[in-house]
Amino acid sequence: MGFSESISSVVHKLSTASATTLAIIIFSTLLVCGYSIKIMGNNVASSTLDRRSTAIQVIHSCGKGQYLKGKVAIVTGGNTGIGLETCKALLSAGCKVYLCSRSKQGGLNAIEEEIKTLGKGNYKVDPENCNNILVNELDLNDLNTVKKFAEDFLKVESRLDLLVLNAGIMATPKRELTVQGFEKQLGVNHFGHSYLTNLLKPLMIKQDFESRIVCLSSVAHSMSDIDFDDFFFENKRSYKPMVVYGQSKLCNLLYAKALANKLKDTKVTAVSVHPGVIATGLWNNYGVFVKTLANAFIMDKNIPQGAATTIYACVHPRISNPDLRGAYLADCAPALPKTAIACDNNNEWSNKLYDFTEEQLKLKFN
Repeated sequence: MGFSESISSVVHKLSTASATTLAIIIFSTLLVCGYSIKIMGNNVASSTLDRRSTAIQVIHSCGKGQYLKGKVAIVTGGNTGIGLETCKALLSAGCKVYLCSRSKQGGLNAIEEEIKTLGKGNYKVDPENCNNILVNELDLNDLNTVKKFAEDFLKVESRLDLLVLNAGIMATPKRELTVQGFEKQLGVNHFGHSYLTNLLKPLMIKQDFESRIVCLSSVAHSMSDIDFDDFFFENKRSYKPMVVYGQSKLCNLLYAKALANKLKDTKVTAVSVHPGVIATGLWNNYGVFVKTLANAFIMDKNIPQGAATTIYACVHPRISNPDLRGAYLADCAPALPKTAIACDNNNEWSNKLYDFTEEQLKLKFN
């Protein structure tokens, strides 16, 4: 069992275990797998990109100076965590960035507190580049705001180089619904992003230069399969927070694969990313005790490292290789998904998910 599998197993157990057994689960799983406790790397530059690399190191390894000047990126969930670090790293190389946040004020605060300071990555963005970041309200819980953002963007921009589908929620304790009636984790993590992609995809397709769609998945994709007869956990499947989260991350992975196949005759490619297990706002639905233990023993990367593979997907020349269309990436490299469904060697699952997603979007939000 590899480290990612062990992390997946631990997090799944955390979702169902009582507080009194959490420490035993964490220690026993990691020790059985032969890993030392707390293996998170530091920010020391490596000669090659790997799990220890940071977002800014990836930026520097793929070009010099303002080599992203003139390019345009959209990052959902850009006001916090690895989304914010993604915005900052792209901005540092001259990219124009649309930081999308549920709260516009939250995005503005993030610029002042992180992007204009040394911040978590210990680097500053050139003050002139800070004029190239725009904050927009986007709440994936409501497709009306997704539509408004896309319409506003298309009124003022004639190009889109990078669409980073980063935002997400994890392990909502009880089954909740989005405004349009999707189960909330699936609605926010998958359907909201799919709808946004549908609205922006025509612009990307007609461009005569390469563009990329980066879907944030997770090793948690191995926690669930997909049952199209009970996709939203309404009937025969009971609601289990981490299982539903796992299905949403599996959807992200398969959706990227489906997009890449659908767009194979264009200059648009799509990939999915496992960023690592990182202490971000995703853990807010867990109590202090669980978050403390997880931070001490499970988290394998800090935020600058967690954004590195996203940046790798955005800027590394290797992603232009046709063989990497629809690839799953981890630790700044192509990786093998953890289950047969996720590998989807004959494209059966990804095609079925794509069609199901389109049907559901038309049904719930024509």
